[in-house]
Order: sequence, then C-alpha cells, then structure tokens
Amino acid sequence: MGQQAEGSDNTPDSAAGRGDALVPVAWAAALLVAALGTLSAVDILPVDLRWCAPLASAWCNVLVVAIGVLLAARLRRRPPEGFAAGLASLLVDGLRDAFRRKPESERHDNPWPAIAAAIDWRPWAVTASAALSVAIAALAWQSPSPAMLVRAMAAPEPTLAAGAACIVLAFLTLVAERHHAAAAHASPVSASLMQLLRVALVTALAGALAAAWFAFRHRAADWLVHGVALLNAAVAAELAIRGALSWFAVPRDAVVPTSAIAGLLSRRPSPFASLGAELRHRYGIDLRQSWGWRSFVRLLPGALGATAACAWLLTAVVVLNPQQRAVYERFGAPVAVWQPGLHVGLPWPFGRARIVDNGAVHQVAIAGSASDGGADTPVVPADGPTPERLNRLWDAPHPWETTQVIAGANGDRQNFQIVNADVRVDYRLGPTDADARAALYRTSDPESTVRVNASRELVHYLASHTLESLLETNQAAMAEQLKRAIQQQLDRLQSGVDVIAVVIESVHPPTGAAAAFHDVQAAQIRAQGSVAQARGFAAGLLGNAQQQALTRIAQAEAQAGDTLSSARVQRIDFDADLIAYRLGGPAFPFEYYLDRLQRGLRNARMTIIDDRLADGTRATVDLRNTPAGDLAGIH
Repeated sequence: MGQQAEGSDNTPDSAAGRGDALVPVAWAAALLVAALGTLSAVDILPVDLRWCAPLASAWCNVLVVAIGVLLAARLRRRPPEGFAAGLASLLVDGLRDAFRRKPESERHDNPWPAIAAAIDWRPWAVTASAALSVAIAALAWQSPSPAMLVRAMAAPEPTLAAGAACIVLAFLTLVAERHHAAAAHASPVSASLMQLLRVALVTALAGALAAAWFAFRHRAADWLVHGVALLNAAVAAELAIRGALSWFAVPRDAVVPTSAIAGLLSRRPSPFASLGAELRHRYGIDLRQSWGWRSFVRLLPGALGATAACAWLLTAVVVLNPQQRAVYERFGAPVAVWQPGLHVGLPWPFGRARIVDNGAVHQVAIAGSASDGGADTPVVPADGPTPERLNRLWDAPHPWETTQVIAGANGDRQNFQIVNADVRVDYRLGPTDADARAALYRTSDPESTVRVNASRELVHYLASHTLESLLETNQAAMAEQLKRAIQQQLDRLQSGVDVIAVVIESVHPPTGAAAAFHDVQAAQIRAQGSVAQARGFAAGLLGNAQQQALTRIAQAEAQAGDTLSSARVQRIDFDADLIAYRLGGPAFPFEYYLDRLQRGLRNARMTIIDDRLADGTRATVDLRNTPAGDLAGIH
C-alpha cells in the first residue's frame, strides 16, 4: 500500500541478483548511519557536527529501502501443513517429548525455521528503521556545549575538514545517484534509491554549507540544519506510515518502499508530453500527427512571450486617482511629481512611480504603540446614538487615553500627580512637491513619526503644568500651543507633514481618583461659594452702612445749612431793625410791636372784651355767634 511493485524482474533469479546488488548499498548505508549518528551524538570534538544527524537520517532512509527490498526478495518458504498446522504440530511434539524420548532423526526435525520463514518481516523492519531515522533526525535540535563552540571558533580547521569530508561524501552520493538514475525507468528499486540518494545529496551539501557558515561567520546555521532535519524526518515518517499500512495490504512478492516527499526533488515530465502519451496509449490519438496541435505548440512560446512583453510595457502606464500623487523615479532617481491623472514613463524597473497621498487627512491618537490597531475610532452614523465607549465621563476608562505623571504642589512641598489625556492629531502630507519627496524619502512611516513627536510634545507640555492648571486652561489655547510645538518638530525633521489640528477630547484625573476629585472639587466649590456669599453679605452691610452714614451726613449738613441760613437771616433782620430803631426813635419799637402782633394774630379768631364790663354789676349779654364745638370746649 503506497509502495511500488516490480513487474519485469519478479523471478527468483532476478530477485537474487537484485539482492546481491543491494547488499553493498545496505552495508555502506548502515556504516554511514552508525558513524554519522555517533558523531552527531557526541560533542567531544572541537567542531559542531549537529548536521551529521540529518545526514545520518538520510542514509538511514536509504537503508530502509535496501532492507525492504532485500526482505521482499527472499523466497518465503511455506510450512508443509500450513501455519496453524505447524503450530499444532509444535505443541503436540512438545507434549510428546515430555513423556517419551524421540529418535535422533525426529529430534532434529525443528519446525521453527519454517514458521520464522512464513512471517513477513519486511513491514516490521521498514517501520522500525524509519522510526530510528526520525529519532536520529531529532538529534539536530540538541544544544551544543558552550565549550565546544568556543573551541570550534578558536580553531576552524576541524570544521573546514568536516565540510570537505561532507563534500567528498556528496560527490560519492552523486555518483551513486547517477548510476541508479540510469536504470530508474526499468527498475523501481533504482527509481526509489535515486530519490532517496538525492535527499542524501541535498543533506550533504547542506552540511558542507553549514560547516562553511560556522567557519567563516562564527555562527551556527541552525535554520539550515533544522530544515534538512525536518525534510529527512518527514521522509522517514512517510516510510514508517507506508510500512505500517503494508500490514493491511494484499501481500505481493516484490514491493519497493518509496517516498512521495523524496520524489519532489525529481524533475517531472512535461504535461504536454504526458497528455500526448496518455491519449496515444488509451485512445490511439497521436497528437504529433495533428497540424493544429503542432501549430499550437509552435506558436505558444511566441504568444506567451508577446503577452509577457505587452504586460511589461504596460508597467510604464500609471493611473492616479484624485486621492493620489506619485513621485516618478527614472533609473532610481526622482525626476518629477505626478499629479492625479494618466501618466506614461519607462517600464519597470527602469521607471517607477511611488504613490503618496494627495491631501488626505489622517487622525492619529496619542496613546499606545504605533502598531496598535485597537485604537481605531469606530464609525458612528450621524443620526445614531453615541456609543458608550465615546463618553467623556471621568469615571469611565477610554481606550485612547494616555497616562502621565506630572508635577504637583501641596502647600510649600512638591509632589507628583497623575493625569489622563485623550489627544488626537489631524495631519496630512504637504501639498507641495517638496513635501511629497520629503514624506517619501525622509519618513518611513508618517503616522509613527507624527505619533512619536506628538507624544513627546504632549509629555513635555503636561510635565510643565499642574493638574489644576491643566483643568483650568482653555482647551483651545492648549491645542494651539501643542499644534505649534508638533509642527516645529516635524519641520525640523523635514518630514513633509502638515499638522491640521490638535483635538483634545479630555484631560482629567485617573479613573480611580475621579470620584475623590469630584468630592474635592465640590468641597472647593462650596467653600468658594460660602466665601463669596460672606463677602457679598459683608459688602451689602458695608454699603448699607455707608449709605446711611452718607444720608445722615447729608441731612446734618442740610440742617446745618438751614440753621445757618436762618440765623444769618435773623441776624440781618436784627441788624436792619437795629439800624431802623436808631434812625426812627421810640416810634419804631411800637410799630415793630404792632407788626409782630398783627402777624401773630393773622389767622386767630379774636374776641375783644371791654375790661370795664367786669367792674360793674350790670348784666351782660353775649351776642357772639359761637359754634357748638366752642361751647362744648372742643377745639
């Protein structure tokens, strides 16, 4: 099953001849397996011989094929009465021998050789040898001792000698492979040996290359040794699987172990030749006699060449969409900057157009690493609800925030504070041709360049402010200052990148301290409100007191003015009366008396009674019209 059966040399004579020819190959392979396996397992020599393990595994695979063919070529003898009858006869003879003595001729008639010859040992030997090959290939992964590596680096002559021996072995393997390749079409044994000898040849060349690499570079070519070890282990595993499956296959007289993995190193026949041979063999159709087929085969290389030439010439045509522009290189030197549209230059590799952005605005978040793809802003419909991850509450973590340790102040002592900031930078490649060249040749990754410089400027800005000042500063002013600083750094690097805007989404304390900070802020606001209220109350009281004082002062001044004016008027009147008295004599006081009396009695109701009425005894009648209130004494 999965093994190749021989058809032309399936006779006893041919099998015996084939076995005689494979005996030297088997012995040579066994000796090489023993020698190379021993060298790969020990590290007492001053040379790294781990490449001997895959080489020993390759020759062990050759030994598997030789053993399989030799065991299959043996003429199996069948027991005279069948296998079950032989076992029964063996048991009966054993019991008979226990009770009686047999003649000398019967005691030498032993059925064990016939039973052993009846067993097919080939699958057992093939599977066991292939498993041994896998185990030997695994030795390539053992770690060499540092002392051995130091000795090998100090004296590379043993390593070079081992590489030369490996080249000699590769040459001998090539001679054997060519010998079996000549008979591969007529003998399946030679075809299988040819494939495995090619694997051994590749392994030997890899060992020589590994030795040369170690001798001249002073470094072990582990990747090369592990690669050929995996190849030989895969071939051995395939042989082991085929050997195990052969237990369940129909027994045949002559089978040859083969490997499809080893067959990958063989050149495959042309598909057209295989197709023609298959049609000629099955249906009798000879395509070699068809004029159309001959014309197709004759014109196909030219058509393929013309198609390839046209495709190569089309590499000179470049179409740029409105979001693209390109720096055109002729023989590796930039000669022009192409704008959107159709352009024609030299075909590749003589001319090359390197695409750059044309005004596209990009946004980068100053948080995380440059290769972090988890910080992409989610696409949200304009009329849809805002996702929870885009909220700006302080007590919720955000994936685009960066945490910084900044200086703080606590009275007259300096301490440290932690601040979270979500800052984004909108940038684009400059519109000029010089900006396009600078972005292409001076900047390997514009996004990483913008992120690194923006992060550095953000850290510098945050480190120069306290948390309170950051929370109180206008974010527009903060963004403008950061934009100028980032643009200066990018211009200094000649990156060809223009910063469009710096977007500050949030600046706040850490999430864990948000509640405490809110409490502190609330207490500060309440304290400031109480102080403002007390100051307002004091200002109101002071204003009222000042108003009352000013009112009373004004009233006092007014009263004082009135009193002073009245006194002045009285003084003037008195002076005038005094002057008139001096000039008028005694008549003036009497006249003054009458005038004052007239003024005092101007609004009074007067009753004039003759004082002489009271002296007599005559009756007096009061004819005055007196109101009732006056009679009652009511005024």
